[in-house]
Amino acid sequence: MSVSSAHQPLDLANKQICIIDDDDAVTHSLKLLLEAFGFNVQPYSSGEQFLADDRHRMAGCLVVDLHMPGMNGLDVVDHLKREGVRLPTILVSGRLDTKAKERAASLGVTGIIEKPFAARRMVDLIRASLSEL
Repeated sequence: MSVSSAHQPLDLANKQICIIDDDDAVTHSLKLLLEAFGFNVQPYSSGEQFLADDRHRMAGCLVVDLHMPGMNGLDVVDHLKREGVRLPTILVSGRLDTKAKERAASLGVTGIIEKPFAARRMVDLIRASLSEL
């Protein structure tokens, strides 16, 4: 990806960003940040809640926390892959080991970002993911 492609205008009207994180404070602040940049955001508190909602079949991008009770972020991505759903996915984690990175790569995760992260870095990753749709 070139730097200029990350800053090209995107049609955000039909691109939903789904955030899956069990930490309400993280979800709320990330939702506010992304909405300030014009993204349409739908938060979920668990992978199970997200998968129960048919919106996961929409074009857009998934931002998912790696470490959650129940299904972790990679389990969600694996479930989607087995269903044939291909969503650009950004994996977020405060503790990311080599095994998780390898599994993320094998599942086709678009990007990985470690907490704490710069707001601009997250926005740039999402824009880059959406530009490839």
